[in-house]
Amino acid sequence: MELGGKVAIVTGAGAGIGRAYALALAAAGAKVVAIARTLGLGRNGEAANGGLAEVVRAGSGLPGRIYAQVCDVGDEAALVRTIDEAGANFGRIDILANNAAIMDAHDTFDITGEAWDAMMRVNVRAPYLAIRQAAPFMMRQRSGSIINITARGGDFLARDDPAHHRLLPYGVSKAALNRLSHFMAEELRPHGIAVNALSPGVVLTRPSAAGFAGAKPATPEILGPALIFLARQSAETLTGKILHTDEFGKSWGAADED
Repeated sequence: MELGGKVAIVTGAGAGIGRAYALALAAAGAKVVAIARTLGLGRNGEAANGGLAEVVRAGSGLPGRIYAQVCDVGDEAALVRTIDEAGANFGRIDILANNAAIMDAHDTFDITGEAWDAMMRVNVRAPYLAIRQAAPFMMRQRSGSIINITARGGDFLARDDPAHHRLLPYGVSKAALNRLSHFMAEELRPHGIAVNALSPGVVLTRPSAAGFAGAKPATPEILGPALIFLARQSAETLTGKILHTDEFGKSWGAADED
């Protein structure tokens, strides 16, 4: 499907990967509901570096439009209300990018129950709730694309892999997100809705990422094409896949495909 005039929701859109996705979708002509915990205004009331206000400002000259929506996806009532209001305000939801996530490092045998629950609440439960609320709009349309942003840490990794070190609950949460993606792909296939998971790879969203080999900047030009390709899919064209941005245009999503 072409994205001009389509309605997209991106969680965790205030900075980094989510910011890149929101701008890429707006560049493709979509109306983007960008969700983050804070608006990101400076003391003078202007958009600060980072935050939803800056994302809206950055997207002001694009074909589509970005709408800032403050919401903590870990708050079930707030997330349900935000998705429902987006669907009601626009009359449809075409794309859902579940990007918001917590990535905290912990020693393997020193993880508190509170830290574990927080990771699962944001990384697994929130995507499920967002899908649950967005799916009825897509089902009525008999079209839509859901993209869950996963990570390589959700796969089996050797102990010396940097994505393994101190990231047990994060890896478990991403493995669960992959399973959720597979399950929902089959659940929503009869309604024409695509559900895929996309791993952006190692991205420079903060200085600490600079030590990872192959880290790439979180820009719409670098991260956007793979997401845009998936946003255009349906259950008939591509669904139920766990895909990696580094392989886009190689093993999947050839550059000449629409």
